[in-house]
Amino acid sequence: MRKGQRFTPARLVRWLDHGRGTGRGADYQPWHQVTRDDPGSRGRSHLINWRFGRLHHLLSDQELVAFGFASMLPGVVDLREQFPLAHDEHPPELAAYQVDRHGLTMPGTLQIAEDLGHKHPWVRKGEDDEPWVMTTDLLLTLFNRMGRSELLAISVKHADELSDKRTLELLRIEREYWRRQDVYWLLLNSTLYNDMVANAIRVGMAWTVGQPDVAPELRAVCAGLAPKIHGRSYRQCLELISRQLSIDIQAAQCVMWQAIWSGQLPINLSRSMRMNQPLELLSPAAFWQQNPIASRRTAWSH
Repeated sequence: MRKGQRFTPARLVRWLDHGRGTGRGADYQPWHQVTRDDPGSRGRSHLINWRFGRLHHLLSDQELVAFGFASMLPGVVDLREQFPLAHDEHPPELAAYQVDRHGLTMPGTLQIAEDLGHKHPWVRKGEDDEPWVMTTDLLLTLFNRMGRSELLAISVKHADELSDKRTLELLRIEREYWRRQDVYWLLLNSTLYNDMVANAIRVGMAWTVGQPDVAPELRAVCAGLAPKIHGRSYRQCLELISRQLSIDIQAAQCVMWQAIWSGQLPINLSRSMRMNQPLELLSPAAFWQQNPIASRRTAWSH
């Protein structure tokens, strides 16, 4: 992304014409992208190749950690980042998955801003203007235990941004947009998780996200080693898994971290992930409490 680029009405219209913000799965195009033609983001950008046959565009380190937390959730069948919110009346997003939503319409951000008494953001250049396209950082499609698809919307903000009145107004519009569609919305920031947990997520993503899926039976063997793993150093655990499965250390990393990611090996992610440091096992409930998305924690209190 180029820092010299600017948002203009013409750029927004061009993105719309090119199909940004449309599609699902491998066909989805994020509204904001990590390209040389896109205006720069506040943070460091990342391109991640996961399971849906395309690159995911993440605009900050904090979005990367949120993506890692989201990738751990069971039942994720789609993850759309930089998801645009419709300006005008539109079908609910769940209509694509649930027939009982067909024929319904929902208000867009222009109407919601008016209802809330907030000014909708606009982009202007000369005599041209266009309403700004608001986005949700991550939109997950989950297949729940009842056999139905549900959506989970996640906005990622730095904690210091929440003292800004205008930021809060825009978040209220976004929250209301999803609330009216019966979609659960989370506001995520670093106050909701331990810094060491975030570091462990970044370490683990190298062996999980974008890597080939480890066979379930290998993860099960790794999970069965839990009593021997507890209290041993990271290096000793990898050597144990390597010997037990007759695989090299690199493959053992994938097996161990994918067992952790699925919750089959529920380790304490707030411990150091250095090779000489011991791993500690937690109860499954305590393990998932480390993940603010899995436990549905939110920083929204306004």
